[in-house]
Amino acid sequence: MKNLSLILANLLLGGLLFWAPTLTFFPPTTSERVWPVVASMGSPAILLGFCGLALRLRRRVAFGPSTCLFALVGVWLTGPWFMTLAAALRTPDIVRNMGLADYSYLAVMSIFPVYTLYVSAAQGSGYGLVLATVLALICHRLFEKQRWVIPPGWKRRIHLGRSHSAP
Repeated sequence: MKNLSLILANLLLGGLLFWAPTLTFFPPTTSERVWPVVASMGSPAILLGFCGLALRLRRRVAFGPSTCLFALVGVWLTGPWFMTLAAALRTPDIVRNMGLADYSYLAVMSIFPVYTLYVSAAQGSGYGLVLATVLALICHRLFEKQRWVIPPGWKRRIHLGRSHSAP
């Protein structure tokens, strides 16, 4: 149960903290020269700061879910929702005109990350998303090799299903 709460916290906080600059500084409140810097550098820096703080707090625990990778998954899953919220904060008519089909489209975009990359590139934070993805993968490789992405119990079940007989 503790692992599940850590996973959910990493998913939600990773997504929220990465997309916070998008929510706060989304154009037209930010000039065209400042927005690429905020979206491309600020969001990955905040995500890495969160991962570093979480790793520092969990340094005594050598095993468990990977902070960096679950925060990264949270960034990709929550991206469409936070980008829509950022646009809705600037243009309230967007939310009023959304129907059930639009919300189902957001759900599908959350499941298929290619759409998250496409929309973030159109919105102006695509470079930041790619940079954060690469940096989170590097941080996991450097600092969290011993932490898992697939729970060990699931790995055993998958492994037991394989045949070990010689050909």
